[in-house]
Amino acid sequence: MKFLFVQKNSFPAAGPMVISALLKKHGHSVDLLLAGEEKKLVRKIIEVNPDILGIPCFTDQYMWPVKIFRQVKRKNPKILTLLGGPHPTYYPDIIKMDGVDAIARGESEYAILEMMERLKKGESLRGIEGIWLKLDSAIEKNEIACLPPDLDELPLPDREIYYKYKFLRDVSVKQFLSGRGCPFQCSFCANNILKKLYRGKGKFLRRRDPEGVVREILDVKKKYGLKTVSFTDDVFIINEDWLKIFLPLYKKSVGLPFMCNVTANLVTESIVQLLKENGCYGVSMGIESGNEKIRREVLQKNISNDQIVGAANLVKKHGLILKTYNILCLPEETVQDALDTLELNAKIKSDFAACSLLQPYPDYDITEYAKKRNFLPADYGLKNIGGGIYRSSPLAIKDKNKFVNLQKLFFLGVKIPWTIPLIKKLIKFPPNIFFGFVGKAMYGLFMSRVHRLTWKDILNYALHVDPYDV
Repeated sequence: MKFLFVQKNSFPAAGPMVISALLKKHGHSVDLLLAGEEKKLVRKIIEVNPDILGIPCFTDQYMWPVKIFRQVKRKNPKILTLLGGPHPTYYPDIIKMDGVDAIARGESEYAILEMMERLKKGESLRGIEGIWLKLDSAIEKNEIACLPPDLDELPLPDREIYYKYKFLRDVSVKQFLSGRGCPFQCSFCANNILKKLYRGKGKFLRRRDPEGVVREILDVKKKYGLKTVSFTDDVFIINEDWLKIFLPLYKKSVGLPFMCNVTANLVTESIVQLLKENGCYGVSMGIESGNEKIRREVLQKNISNDQIVGAANLVKKHGLILKTYNILCLPEETVQDALDTLELNAKIKSDFAACSLLQPYPDYDITEYAKKRNFLPADYGLKNIGGGIYRSSPLAIKDKNKFVNLQKLFFLGVKIPWTIPLIKKLIKFPPNIFFGFVGKAMYGLFMSRVHRLTWKDILNYALHVDPYDV
């Protein structure tokens, strides 16, 4: 049986890699096509003639896979079309759209395997947990499946489906996941919705066996080469006991520099020292807002400015790079609050301060908060999504253009604090191309430094990135 992934953006994703590995383990054929690398995508899909065509679907581009499905179905209606990923998980009504045969919700490795096994045997696809299926005149809505309790039972991710493309294979920095889930309840994060979907469906926060993670990294290093490791777990330092086992093993067996995600309230001297001693060169930490009240009441993130400053000081004390995440155009936020966010990042000397404009998705806690307080219309929904987190925000906020300009000049102010008084004056001007150029130039320069990208890596990304995702 053949399963074909098609993906719009050009970045390897954990979901397709694990699903591919599991399907191949059970004798199925799996391939992946990157839309940007295929001049005649639909023709190529028809040539492959998969039993199931699966596309990971994201909310800010949810109509793209639907359009591809419709084109494919016109040419070969026998191909079963399956949407997976975040959008059908949170907004399953997309199955009602013409061209979509089925959706997979949540962690769906075993659900998709069951689909393939049943197709192989000529059996009905009814009743598979985690799958919604379009029937003749109705939609079968199956309950979401329980979370896989033991991640080590899943095979190592199949990276070949991505690394057949040379520009991805040759990137010197590669990403790895040592676990799944997050313990926090941030109002702007998808994990908040996932936890509600999976209530009573198993342990949300799970970690892989340290030896299995090391084995995966060594396998990638041997087959494809890499110079730097990036751990993309939501919170890498969540379990210090796990770190004490994993990190010395990593240093002994792998010995490559790595970066990881932390939260300020979990950063301690012992953890930072443990990271540093075993190869960590930098951490990423969410700040989101420089205003404690907004951070607590709007973002549901109970972390103080003192904790952020203390964590940053520890990171800097041990010589690690500090990357920070920030959001502007938040409900209740004033221009002064946004400037406070800029100044907090400058104070802690963030080496790379990523800054976005809030793009609230339907049903998120922060979206409901904004609607109740008239920052968004009561009927705000999927029809209003657009623009992207670096381009616009739909919130009705006073002096909105100042936020838009500040987002472009944010990085400049963090890296060169003496420009902040000038930035306070510049944001009063209408948004313009020059501010956008400054923002992109600073972003690209320091992004490459923080993540240790080579010039070859930068050129590859520049040539292959989907313009929609910039």
